[in-house]
Amino acid sequence: MRLTSLLSAFALVAGVAAVSAQQEHGNASHSPSTAAVDFGVLPTGPLGPAPCLQNTGIGGPADPCSYKLHHLTPEETTISKGGEVTFQIHGGGHAFAIYEVSKGTTRDDIGQYLCAGQDPETIADPLLHLCNLLDANANAAHVVKDAKRNVVLIAEKNITNAHPDNRVWSPDGRLVSAGGQQFLNGGSVPAGPTSNGQLITYQFLANGRYLVICMNRTHFLNDWMFGFVTVQGND
Repeated sequence: MRLTSLLSAFALVAGVAAVSAQQEHGNASHSPSTAAVDFGVLPTGPLGPAPCLQNTGIGGPADPCSYKLHHLTPEETTISKGGEVTFQIHGGGHAFAIYEVSKGTTRDDIGQYLCAGQDPETIADPLLHLCNLLDANANAAHVVKDAKRNVVLIAEKNITNAHPDNRVWSPDGRLVSAGGQQFLNGGSVPAGPTSNGQLITYQFLANGRYLVICMNRTHFLNDWMFGFVTVQGND
């Protein structure tokens, strides 16, 4: 009787494990093999009432509302292992890099190492954005860690305002970068089927969670311009 009970318990555990594995495989198999992300926003008019600029310079480095353009859309992307994500550049002053982070890493985990406090994406009034156009923060050194407190990247202090100091230039652990010396071209058409910004396509060959950043120091360190790609496979 005891042997029968043990065998029954073993069969139950094995059955649960099999169902769990099937569910995990099924979730991974439903992840798309391609995805598209808009990298930044092209302004088509004032970004809000004054003090946002209303005429010339809208969205530029002197516009106190320019931080509203510094987004990835969507900020969370999931694809299958071996799939590709195409990032289309919109607006100006962008550079691009990818790093791997721990699975549970959130937007707030990263952002608190950049401009501690409220996520700029949730701030409507530019006067409430504590790091808005703040050179002291953008040019300072930052050590960025993931949810497991592993160092993801190090932004050294900007001393020369020339390459590589003038970018968030952290080669260790970096998977790819673009726009290191010349910023990427966002084109002249907003996001949509006729958009003509530069395209960067990256193939993710390993499961995991990846941080995609803008290497422009102001965009990343002041305005939290980054997103994530989660890669699911059969490993």
